[in-house]
Amino acid sequence: MSKFDELLILLGTGRWNLVTFFAAGYWMIQVPCQSVGGAFLTPEVDHSCRLPPEATNVSEVSQCKYNVTTSVGSFEERPCLQWDFDNTTYTNTLTSEFQLVCEYRFLRPAFKSLYFFGAFVGAPLNGWLSDKYGRKTMLVVGTLTYSVLANAVSWLHNISVILLARFCLGLMHPTSIHSAFSLAMEICVPRYRSFVGILVFLPWSLSVIALGGYGYLLRDWRWLMFTVCLPSLLFLPALWFIDESPRWLIVKGRHQEALRVLRRAAKWNKVKLPRDEELLTIMAEIQKEQEDGRSQGRASSSALADHLRNAGNELIILFKTRRIRTLTLYLYVNHVVAGLVYYGLSLGGDKFGVDPFVYMSLSGAMELPGSTLTIPMVDRMGRRPSNAICFFVTAAVLLVLGVIPTGIDWLVTTMALLGKLTIAAAYQVLSLQATELFPTEVRLRGLGTCSMMSKIGSISAPFLVEALGTIGSWAPLVLFGAAGFVAGVVTLRLPETRGTLMQDTVAGLEASGKTVKEKSAPLAQQEQYLEEKETLT
Repeated sequence: MSKFDELLILLGTGRWNLVTFFAAGYWMIQVPCQSVGGAFLTPEVDHSCRLPPEATNVSEVSQCKYNVTTSVGSFEERPCLQWDFDNTTYTNTLTSEFQLVCEYRFLRPAFKSLYFFGAFVGAPLNGWLSDKYGRKTMLVVGTLTYSVLANAVSWLHNISVILLARFCLGLMHPTSIHSAFSLAMEICVPRYRSFVGILVFLPWSLSVIALGGYGYLLRDWRWLMFTVCLPSLLFLPALWFIDESPRWLIVKGRHQEALRVLRRAAKWNKVKLPRDEELLTIMAEIQKEQEDGRSQGRASSSALADHLRNAGNELIILFKTRRIRTLTLYLYVNHVVAGLVYYGLSLGGDKFGVDPFVYMSLSGAMELPGSTLTIPMVDRMGRRPSNAICFFVTAAVLLVLGVIPTGIDWLVTTMALLGKLTIAAAYQVLSLQATELFPTEVRLRGLGTCSMMSKIGSISAPFLVEALGTIGSWAPLVLFGAAGFVAGVVTLRLPETRGTLMQDTVAGLEASGKTVKEKSAPLAQQEQYLEEKETLT
């Protein structure tokens, strides 16, 4: 067991940890309002061409064009410039307010994709910045910016500015979520890491369920955004009580700051830690372990040594050597699929022949098992088999739609919701798995670039649903099923992380001769030993 994990066990789990856990969970409530809320902001709305007053002798009218009979008896085709919208389901949407139809219809999936494109850009940037400047620093930047922009969108009256704000919100999406998640995981004792890593996302599912209800009650997009985004401001005071990750501070050699954080944690948790001199000695030993790992890493990988001597190549470290490169590429594939399938199923309710508000709430309810039942799964079965099962079941329930008769909308909806259940569970386990596989030194960079890859899938999802939905409601679902099968196969190639140690450096990972596993007693036995030792002393 690493020396820092020993310190965490001595600290235990008390008020200091719970403040961060609950703050991270509360923030998860805020994000779905933007990430999946686009389903209510730019839906496909029935519309008809509004003829201009000067239009006479109109012979034929379609949604986008109309024909006028000229004085010589020929037909002249003219484009529609204004439309009347069916307000039965929605009273006001971006689609109707800014008339995003016909030649501007591409702006509907673009509005949804711009958020994910911002996250695509922000994910690797946040990973590098969080590893360089700290988890809490980026958490403050991300949540503050996100809260201000989210509350400003409902007051904007220019579609170009709204699209720009949408991109910036996406930019802050990974900055806020990954910093909060990594911070929670790095202060969590190993025994509860899988429990916290999955349960912290439970509020996300509850938020999606509530969003369906809010959408039903508030059919005007401006009132909807104002109502659901205002609570994000309540998160900001919590930043005052959250500390920087002591694990990250130690890895960065900032021992005095880490000491202050550990002392505060001990006071909040009402436990006693060794004297300052002993704690500083332990931190020095951790630093020495890192240096030893680097020395061994040079013997086993000259490419890694080149990286350690050249800080300018920080991002390349994820591909420098065989083991870290293999992990990175496999996790990239799985994140692309998870992003594609999850958001494709979340945003495609209007294409699956079901009430959009009911579908949103049901899809959120389908995510609840992903935040609860997966906890015993990953603890008993492990991360790899749990995730593989989730991906393969997703593939099965969606691919079956390719062989059933068309027109059975209830079956399409049922299979889509079952797929949402399993892909949500896979996403949860995948986040935990990636956190445990990447070393502390590059964890946020690894998670950040994984998030970037998931956003490639998320960016593609609205356009694929829009395009394939014209073939049939089953068509995009079959594509998502095939992608889930590929991810299941890739998952079987990943190492198991249950009962193994979280590496602190890439050099140590490479020098160990293994991907993540350590030849040591199970973590539960080591924790029990340390707890008994602490009791005796």
